[in-house]
Amino acid sequence: MAQKHQSHKGELLLQERRKTPKELIDAIPQFIDSNMPQQHADFFAGLSYLPLATLDQQGRPWVSILVTTSDDDPSVGIKVLGGNTTDVVAETNPYDPFARALQQDLASAEEARLFAGVGVDFSNRRRNKIAGTIGESIVENTGKVRLRLHSDQHLGNCPKYITERRLAHFQRAAELSYDSFDTITSALPASAKALVDRASTVFLATRHIAESDASDTLTDMGVNHRGGAPSFTRIYEEVEGDQVTTYLVLPDHSGNRFYQSLGNIETNPQVGLVFPDFITGHVLYVTGEAENLFAEKAETLMPRVSLLTRIKVTGAVFVADGLNLKLTSEEQFSPYNPPVKLLRQELEQMGHSAMPYDDAAAISATLVSTQVLSDNIKTFTFKLSSPVNAPLPGGFGVFDFSGILDVGYSHMNEANPQLVNEDYIRTWTLSSAPRYDPKFNTFRGTDHVNVTVKRKPGGLASNVLHDNADKHIDRNLPVVFKGAGAGFSCFAEGHDGTPPSVPPKMLWIAGGVGITPFMSMWDGIQQVAKANPDQTSTDIVLMFTGRDDDIGVLNHFASRHGSLPDQVKLSIVAFQSVSSHPSAARSVRDGLRETLSDNLRNLEERRMKINDFRTVADLSEREVFMCGPAALMNWSEELLTELNVDESRRHRETFTF
Repeated sequence: MAQKHQSHKGELLLQERRKTPKELIDAIPQFIDSNMPQQHADFFAGLSYLPLATLDQQGRPWVSILVTTSDDDPSVGIKVLGGNTTDVVAETNPYDPFARALQQDLASAEEARLFAGVGVDFSNRRRNKIAGTIGESIVENTGKVRLRLHSDQHLGNCPKYITERRLAHFQRAAELSYDSFDTITSALPASAKALVDRASTVFLATRHIAESDASDTLTDMGVNHRGGAPSFTRIYEEVEGDQVTTYLVLPDHSGNRFYQSLGNIETNPQVGLVFPDFITGHVLYVTGEAENLFAEKAETLMPRVSLLTRIKVTGAVFVADGLNLKLTSEEQFSPYNPPVKLLRQELEQMGHSAMPYDDAAAISATLVSTQVLSDNIKTFTFKLSSPVNAPLPGGFGVFDFSGILDVGYSHMNEANPQLVNEDYIRTWTLSSAPRYDPKFNTFRGTDHVNVTVKRKPGGLASNVLHDNADKHIDRNLPVVFKGAGAGFSCFAEGHDGTPPSVPPKMLWIAGGVGITPFMSMWDGIQQVAKANPDQTSTDIVLMFTGRDDDIGVLNHFASRHGSLPDQVKLSIVAFQSVSSHPSAARSVRDGLRETLSDNLRNLEERRMKINDFRTVADLSEREVFMCGPAALMNWSEELLTELNVDESRRHRETFTF
């Protein structure tokens, strides 16, 4: 029986909480066709693969990727017969839980077997959803499936978050690696977790159970595509004795605001997922219990996310070589993919434990001054409405620009796709050290913080600051200061009134604006050394690489606190890449040689090399701190390994927080 879809209470709840406009809510039934449009019929008939889901005997969703093309079997394919009837003949593997569910008896003989799917053409990012009932199904021992589908829901979807790729049929020999289809279990093998960690594509199956037969919305299923940058699905475990509980976390990316999948979860927590690996052919099928987390609960689990879905794994099947498809092109990730968001526990493990402030007593940050360090790098000084307990030098601050930059929801934005999921929050290293109190041998709270920011091509916040700093200062436009945190610092807290300590020998490696944590660390060292000349001793080698006049940031390392004790030494080795304006680059070099005459050991117009590391005295005895582009840090790690610098002595900052 064809139905006209009406948003059920779960969808309405999400729409209300996420402020879907009433006119859109009222119009949703117009977007969902009971009869298959001709363009959908043509689209499905041409698909070579079809994600499809059904329920097992326990009512748990399982979703698969059926291969609907074959080099050897002309019967494989999709035929739209008309009258909302579609025949599907497809290949899958013998262990596919979707196929196994089809072979089970229904819980009630009077029930229809539900299905839902989403057709996706990865080559052009087109997708259309379909749902209804399965009239007939045959599953052969090889895993070949024959289905007759009767559909009553059809909906076109946008191309956001779909990874563009080309796939071809490729016959594989499937091997069952893990199977909890018939049991309730939550642990996943390492190979399955690794697949989740690298996936940019997942399909999510949900279901809605009508409260009564008289309901405007019937019991049905849905399958939707979820995509993002590789690793956008986060995974974590809770271990209690021998019991392992695995959770998958899917952050919500801005969509059409219908909230069909998340609305279904509000009425029924059971979900199914399939994670394909198109490079290896491995495939992971999962079923579990989902919950949507909003606002503070979401942010507690995953900072900077206001809505996410957490799934407790209750069953899984992992099949090596289970997908008869192979990748025949490079993968092109969607320009709409937001940056990967990490779980709070992951950030804490990295040392990025933030200290958020209560929104009820929000602290504002008002820009009061700027300092030009190069054509593309400036230091911005913010005055805070209340003093904060700043972290040890090298820590970070979290700034929320949404109050002055957020222009509201947009579904698509071809000119700037990243704006669709923009949260207007920036986490920057504080390039100023808090004031040191020699009486108590501790760094004190502060109501002024500096951030040193490089203009990023196409970047929103960095360009707003660089281009509009004077206006922000004149108008006293505040942003919200959400908190500060430590994690990357050469300092260790003192005990029983002793001053904070630093390693006796250090190597600092920095590239570009990655110099910022070392700016605050150096300021902190100078303050502590001046207050405790007999208790502070360190020998630092700073190796810095910068482009053009960016090396001007090294002027910060001229002594700002008068003469230092003899036992505090800083040697700078700098490398400059010149891409334009060689005369200006030369002028900056000459200025640095004069300003840093006591500290500058070497400054050359070339790239850093392994021999530069070899010339560092006592290299194996130094604590190494690195901050900069990933390529520089990875290269440095390789060289340090080659030069036998112990991994325990390496400390690496990251911009992924």
